[in-house]
Amino acid sequence: MGAVRRSTVAALAALAALLLLLLARLPPPARPHSPPPASANRQVPLSAVHTSPTPITNRTTPARITTTRRPSSSPPQPKPPSIAAAASQPSKPAPLAPADPSQPRPILTGEVYVAGHERPHPELCPALGAKLRLVILITSAPSHRAARDAIRLTWGHYAARSDVALAFVLGAPPAALRPAVEAEDALYNDMIVGRSIDSYSNMTLKTLSMLEWIDTYCPRAPRLLKTDDDMFINVPRLLDFATTHGRTNASLTIWGKVIKKSLPKRTTRSKYYVSPVQFPGRVFPDFATGPAYLMTADAVRPLLAAAPRERYLRLEDVFVTGVLASKLGIARRHVTEFYNKKLALHPCAVQRAISIHMVRYHEQFDLWRKLLDGKTKCT
Repeated sequence: MGAVRRSTVAALAALAALLLLLLARLPPPARPHSPPPASANRQVPLSAVHTSPTPITNRTTPARITTTRRPSSSPPQPKPPSIAAAASQPSKPAPLAPADPSQPRPILTGEVYVAGHERPHPELCPALGAKLRLVILITSAPSHRAARDAIRLTWGHYAARSDVALAFVLGAPPAALRPAVEAEDALYNDMIVGRSIDSYSNMTLKTLSMLEWIDTYCPRAPRLLKTDDDMFINVPRLLDFATTHGRTNASLTIWGKVIKKSLPKRTTRSKYYVSPVQFPGRVFPDFATGPAYLMTADAVRPLLAAAPRERYLRLEDVFVTGVLASKLGIARRHVTEFYNKKLALHPCAVQRAISIHMVRYHEQFDLWRKLLDGKTKCT
């Protein structure tokens, strides 16, 4: 019995030694991975950043993204706009910031001008004006029916010539006057109606509407006369002026009564008041007064293109023939025959003049008679 026990113990000891030998030869178990300590200054190489050409868009269900908390002193960054949304927006001039934050922000012309025409009448300029010598566009208010009729019955007769086109330019009329304007235009078909509201403060917008009409429907006409409905125009004298003394081949030029070194009116009581926000300068650029001025056709498109990014200025003659023309290098030529003022109504004065200002509707007939007068000899 004792021998058997000793042999059994020896066998168990041998088996245990064999198991210990086998365990010693096995590889050690893998140690659990522990993350490296965070570093505030750790940088990610650019090669590890994934970039995508896909435009950023708004998601209906935002994905869960683990981010680190921002310090309380760091404001949240604005979300970048959608590229697709930005591309769909019309191009607008960037607004100007006021030099003094307490002052109102300057308004750019492109922010207030409404392009297009309610009643364009392209038939007034056949073949885009290729056969015309002169286009006369007359700014008028919706309520000035008597002034328009007086012009139609007097010097407006020259619109019957094949080389002259004539039309009245209005802004969008108020609802109360719209039926009358539509009826008048249905009778005469000579009223170009823009989309900006018609008012005295919108004269600049009306003049830009005029330039837009020329650029769109009559770009091949060589000369444009801008005038008002209280003017008398000596059309034969104007045609002679435009084609004599080397003016036939003139380019980028405006002719009229040119005012030099005029100072802005800073008193609000003045009809011609201009705030420093609209024009911050001390002296206006040289400009042709608005009652009547003549321009070459090649000046129209540059003026129209430059206008949207300039501060809106309610004095249309200063803005168009002064501010814009000065920046574009368009020449302004003073011509004595553009009187642009009230004259003694003598037949010789009427026949010498190109334009006469402050003419009431009933005076148009007297001036028309004196223009056609064949008895008075003038030296």
